[in-house]
Amino acid sequence: MARSDAPRLVRIASEFLQEQGFESRDDGLDATLREQGSEWTSAALEIGDETRSRRGLWQGQWTDDLPFPLPRVLQHSVPPTLVVVAARRAATGVAELVVFPHVSRRGDAEYARAAGPRIRAALEGITAAAGAEGAMVSHESLSGVPDDGSPFSQAVVRDVLGWR
Repeated sequence: MARSDAPRLVRIASEFLQEQGFESRDDGLDATLREQGSEWTSAALEIGDETRSRRGLWQGQWTDDLPFPLPRVLQHSVPPTLVVVAARRAATGVAELVVFPHVSRRGDAEYARAAGPRIRAALEGITAAAGAEGAMVSHESLSGVPDDGSPFSQAVVRDVLGWR
């Protein structure tokens, strides 16, 4: 929880994720949820490349031991990862922010959580920015979320965003 308003928190969190290489999706998630009467302000960001994340025999066995870096086109890529940023008003001047990643079944399963360090770096930036403004921030790790219609729930991610 932080002392701020929901749209501002979503904007700030999105900016920190974009600094880590995530790209905003132009999918109308926030507008769709507002039409459904949701109390959440939200944004969806994505990183990764399904094809480049798959490591075949050649890439997996031969390239790991080379004494020089591969050209970028041959380098391993982060598998597709979607991050939903959502915030809602919790009390006057206080908003709840949720940053929740969804890995895809597409791409290399062995590296499915490869975006984790980038997400952690963005969360550290969000926390530092809030602290610099004198805001109180509390953290809670979520291992899963119920399919309750919140923007970061698996049902919304699957049905509204088409994420698999």
